[in-house]
Amino acid sequence: MRRRALNWVAGWLGSLALCLWFSTIRLRWYGGKHIHPDPCKRGNAIYVFWHQRLLAFAYTHAHFGARVLISQSRDGDIIARIAERLGFVAIRGSSRRGGTEAVRALLGEAGGGRDFGITPDGPVGPPHVFKVGAIYLASQSGLPVVPITVTYHRFWRLNSWDGFQLPWPFTWGVIHTGAPISVPFGLDASGIESWRLRLEATLQTHTRVTDERVEEFYRRGQPRRDL
Repeated sequence: MRRRALNWVAGWLGSLALCLWFSTIRLRWYGGKHIHPDPCKRGNAIYVFWHQRLLAFAYTHAHFGARVLISQSRDGDIIARIAERLGFVAIRGSSRRGGTEAVRALLGEAGGGRDFGITPDGPVGPPHVFKVGAIYLASQSGLPVVPITVTYHRFWRLNSWDGFQLPWPFTWGVIHTGAPISVPFGLDASGIESWRLRLEATLQTHTRVTDERVEEFYRRGQPRRDL
């Protein structure tokens, strides 16, 4: 009971702090069809992004009912509470614990017109190594996989397994979405591994290019109100 109460308080304070923090940051959006955070504007998809950059999307994609995969750890309890306060639906599980049940739960939500958010290298790494969950989900659901990343002008890099990024207040940054990728239906084990390697390289390249061209993408990008 005490832990549930603490999680509730942490979720309330965490969601408030996140919104206040990111309200100071000037974000612009750059990309194609899936740039808009509302799935009603362009059809739902499976968004994949590295764990170190997930914080921004908790703010930019809040209140659209996206389904997010969150681990069953104690830290995951707090993250899930924050996510739910921000209008996400938490599906609990990871590659180490409850993964099969979590993927089944995600598949059960696939026809509901909502987005899915997956950090394919989470929750404990290795960093920037793509796990198979998103590929299996895409293969079974028919939903496209959309790489997405965020790059900030100035940020702190935390001493964590993934080098978690925390933007400076009042900095600027770019949300960059890539082209949707269709994964063939009903892949076998070798097909899943082949697509895992392909999507890993795609997301690594997408993130690196955004880092290298952040000023250009910011100039060419749109503020949220103009999407």
